[in-house]
Amino acid sequence: MERNNDLCFTIDDKFVVLIEHQSTINNNMPLRFLLYVAREYEKILDEYNIYKQKLIKIPTPEFIVLYNGEKNYPKEKSLKLSDAFYSNENIKLELIVDIVNINYDKNEDILNRCKTLNEYSYFIYLVREAIKKFRNEVEEDDLISYSLEKVIKECISKNILKEFLKLNGSEVVNMLSTEFKIEKAEKIWREEAFQDGIERGIERGMELEKLKRLKQQIKMLKELNINNDIIIEKISRDYELERKEVEKYL
Repeated sequence: MERNNDLCFTIDDKFVVLIEHQSTINNNMPLRFLLYVAREYEKILDEYNIYKQKLIKIPTPEFIVLYNGEKNYPKEKSLKLSDAFYSNENIKLELIVDIVNINYDKNEDILNRCKTLNEYSYFIYLVREAIKKFRNEVEEDDLISYSLEKVIKECISKNILKEFLKLNGSEVVNMLSTEFKIEKAEKIWREEAFQDGIERGIERGMELEKLKRLKQQIKMLKELNINNDIIIEKISRDYELERKEVEKYL
């Protein structure tokens, strides 16, 4: 979590931009990818070459999001940049993001093609089931880490991600504890934002409401003992703010 979750690599002359493990689908992903891929092309190209007459060949981009949230979602779906345009007539710019549902019980086709992805998906499924199982037996603050530790031991015994979990078990507990806390917090934020919209009116004081939600999110993340660097990274990404802007509210 302290590094960018964005994965970017080339394979067979394709430039693949991948966001993994997204538990909530963001319909602005095509726009975010547009800005992101432009910056990546700038990194791999000589800035002076683009002014030459000869055509420059560049890797063909692919944009993929792996979804494993709990909300029901199709096996595969595409989001288009053009859906955000005020007018859909005579489109001259398009970017398509492929959303792939990797939940264990939702997309056997893709999971059966990759053993590691299948085991990872099953691992997350077991963690969510364990959280439900132990909810009334363990203190709220310890529930996620307790469930993770139980599932890690079970998976190692069943040869599921065995070598990885044996080497990185403690890191997995720390990282996913943060992930699941953020996932829970985001659910609360959405519910509170919905209520605020009803009570105050969606159009009135939009900027003030945005600032209020930002502060509420930071407050909740701090109460969950989330590392400040992680808070800054997340808030910067969600609200498209510079790091210094976010630091003012910590």
